[in-house]
Amino acid sequence: MTSLRRVHPAEQERLFALGDRTEAVLRAAGFPVIVEPDPDDHRDAGGAVIEVDVFEGACGVWVDWVVARPWRDEAFRLLVAGEKESPQVRQQIAVHAAMRTALTAVLTAAGLTIVPSDDNMRPLELKVTG
Repeated sequence: MTSLRRVHPAEQERLFALGDRTEAVLRAAGFPVIVEPDPDDHRDAGGAVIEVDVFEGACGVWVDWVVARPWRDEAFRLLVAGEKESPQVRQQIAVHAAMRTALTAVLTAAGLTIVPSDDNMRPLELKVTG
């Protein structure tokens, strides 16, 4: 088994500062923001999720959008049941796509650089690189 190794301390510091800036921009724009780790489980209400990953390979500042838990749970139930064309599933997909576009626009306007995910474990998330 391979052990996880953190990136250099200077890079960790840069990533945490970038995460803080990303959070500040989104909060100023009025987005509800959830910063991982989230011990209070704010994901129940939904919002922009920010995670700073300081481990080699997947390091970076990641942004995602989650809808409120009841809606997420219902869409998951429908998908598991094979009902991928259900209106609730299609609507959740549309919301996620629209919010990715909005998050990208707001962060880019603030001077941050956003790139599509290069991590197959985070295929729909946005990566903030600078």
